[in-house]
Amino acid sequence: MKKKGSELFNEFKKFITKGNVIDMAIGVIIGASFSAIVNSLVQGILMPIITFAIPNGGIDGLVTVLNPNAALPSDTTQNTIQYWGVTYDADVVNIINWGAFINAIINFFAVAIFLFVLLKTYTYLKVKKDKIKANEKEKYYQKHPEARPKPVDPTKPKPTELDVLLEIRDALKSNSNSSSSETKE
Repeated sequence: MKKKGSELFNEFKKFITKGNVIDMAIGVIIGASFSAIVNSLVQGILMPIITFAIPNGGIDGLVTVLNPNAALPSDTTQNTIQYWGVTYDADVVNIINWGAFINAIINFFAVAIFLFVLLKTYTYLKVKKDKIKANEKEKYYQKHPEARPKPVDPTKPKPTELDVLLEIRDALKSNSNSSSSETKE
């Protein structure tokens, strides 16, 4: 049982120290920073435009007051809140804030559109880079045809593991025979 735990720990250690996990952590950090940028864009630029276009407080004013009569302020109310021109007791009012929900949807789509454009750009540049590398490689092979790898004959059967091992054994035998004949002379 203890052996399985140590194997699991070693596997976890390998996983954690791989570059992919570190790359993912960096991505999460950058994503969080990017989220702050998108929130700033939505709150500081898009929402004021939408608020200007929608009367009665814009999207932030899109609420449904669930208990309007119970939430009306009295003479002793200290904490009030105003929606659609009506003042309510903020400690008693129950509202459904549609504006916050719509705001979150706008944030989501802003992030999704940016990531889509970013990914499309990255893919386009990667394909272009791969084509440039392939062209450079082809130009090199045109100048140095001896360096071009030989194509594999698809009709020729692939060597088995045994064939490869026998080939290695024969190569080792020939090396040992040539070295032993050199030492005799």
